[in-house]
Amino acid sequence: MTAAVSTSAVSPSAEPFRTGPIRVGLVGAGLMARQHLLALAKNPQFAAVGIASRTRAKAQALADEFGLPLVADSPAELAEKARLDALMLLVSPQAMAPLTLECLPLGLPLFLEKPVGLCLAEAEDVARAAERANARTMVGFNRRHYSVFAKGLAKIREHGRLLAVNIEGSERMAVARGTGRFSEDVLRAWLFANATHTIDLLRHFGGEPELVHALCASLQEPLGDQFAACLRFPGGVLGSYTANWHSPGGWGVVLKGQGVSVEFRPLETGRVTYADGASELLEPDEAEAGLKAGFAGQLAAFAELVKTGVLAAPSLDLAGALLTMRLAARLAESPVRLA
Repeated sequence: MTAAVSTSAVSPSAEPFRTGPIRVGLVGAGLMARQHLLALAKNPQFAAVGIASRTRAKAQALADEFGLPLVADSPAELAEKARLDALMLLVSPQAMAPLTLECLPLGLPLFLEKPVGLCLAEAEDVARAAERANARTMVGFNRRHYSVFAKGLAKIREHGRLLAVNIEGSERMAVARGTGRFSEDVLRAWLFANATHTIDLLRHFGGEPELVHALCASLQEPLGDQFAACLRFPGGVLGSYTANWHSPGGWGVVLKGQGVSVEFRPLETGRVTYADGASELLEPDEAEAGLKAGFAGQLAAFAELVKTGVLAAPSLDLAGALLTMRLAARLAESPVRLA
């Protein structure tokens, strides 16, 4: 597994964290906010103390369900009245970048759902603003915290070195468009809004690519919807990325080692196959039971960021998330239009 892209040092103006649970507030009251509240309820390091949303009725409903004592009309009001130690920004993709810029001056550690921007320029603006503010940030690439991924890498390393990372990132665009949940702006930027989940796994498993040869074509989507790429990572590890957004299929990862392969399909479970034909299943840790996969691990990492000012691998801050956005843009350079 690659090392963390950056470790966020404590801001010179930040005070040492006091003892007791981390007082965290949430901005956003949609489906993802509820998933994060479920994870917060199982982590004794946190106390969820308030929520803010443009739709106050939805925020009030979540506050009632999870026992949050405060519903606020803005992040600033939430931070002041709830005496927050940290803030989680869990809004729609098109709202994330402006909300992040609004919240950086609050000086709180920020957890941000991805994507932080629907284009590369927007993500770069947010990352630069966070750097200027010396902000402590973590972006929610929850798949980096899948316990089965850590177990699969351990199996590879028990037998030698990682040789190859092969990732399929086919998106179900017909389903995404049919749900009615996403605006046209988000759908047109689906490469950044959702496909970065699997594109980021190239960096998670392989490290920063040293060489990328990418082909891209478009049947319907403006940024491309057919992808084929070959990559080389540090140490000579080879990689491939394929995605066909308008064909049946889904997400999958295959790791190749010396005398061992590990396949994750679906991503939440793994199967190890050995050279002699033997195989075994990899199951998620008990801590993930009842939660969205990876949420327990990423929340533990966010707690350490709040308490120590350091974001440890495999987590990403805004600077690290920007590198994933740049890789996505590189995979989608000059798509060929299909007749």
